[in-house]
Amino acid sequence: MKYTIRYSFGRFEIRVNLWYLMIFLVLQTILNELGFWQLNRAKEKQYRIAQLERGSQTVVTDLSSLTQQQIDQFQSVDLITELVGYHILLLDNKIDNKRSGYHVLHVAKDNISGKQFLVNRGWIYAGQDRDKLPEIELPDQSWQVSARIYPIAEEVISTASAQIEESRDYIRLPVLDKKSLTEIESRLSVELEPYVLRLNESSEAALKTNWMWTNMPPEKHLAYAVQWFALALALLIVSLIVSFKRKGD
Repeated sequence: MKYTIRYSFGRFEIRVNLWYLMIFLVLQTILNELGFWQLNRAKEKQYRIAQLERGSQTVVTDLSSLTQQQIDQFQSVDLITELVGYHILLLDNKIDNKRSGYHVLHVAKDNISGKQFLVNRGWIYAGQDRDKLPEIELPDQSWQVSARIYPIAEEVISTASAQIEESRDYIRLPVLDKKSLTEIESRLSVELEPYVLRLNESSEAALKTNWMWTNMPPEKHLAYAVQWFALALALLIVSLIVSFKRKGD
């Protein structure tokens, strides 16, 4: 048969069509790459969990000497802050128990270092009517913040049409990344740190704070990796069975 490789041994032979072989190699490469990608994602999640553990071992009370390493390990902080302005920032499209809502953020300033940053108070239900913004009570002007630091991503994937909306003292954000942070700074005439303080449940003015620090546990990534490698093995076995023939068949 044209484009077929034959290898004989005894009464049997292996017949491999070159086109099938090319498809087989491509599929094997894709399946194994997906498996290794999931293994790498599991390592990343394990590293993040370890960082969370390290960041909880000490509590910072002054942001003056905060290091990038502390930011990356989601450092625990306990600060006396001052509320900056009266704007309420609503981070959109946050789901809790299948209900759509917002994360509520304010600008605050650390009394010791003078650094300004966003404080995320947690989740609030958006209501049935998106045109009606929720009524939110402001924290005290002098605000004690017990929280964990969460770095702001360089860029978050969003639709090109997603725009920041401003109404009275409310600013509705489709995403929060470095680009939107720059726009917030421009609108409010402030200079913000590249991280958010996520309030602890026991902190003053905290709302619903069931934070997700990883979107998927490492065990689930490992399970997906096993599935991809199992598919690659199954494809190999089926291909061998199909290619294995008795001479004369």
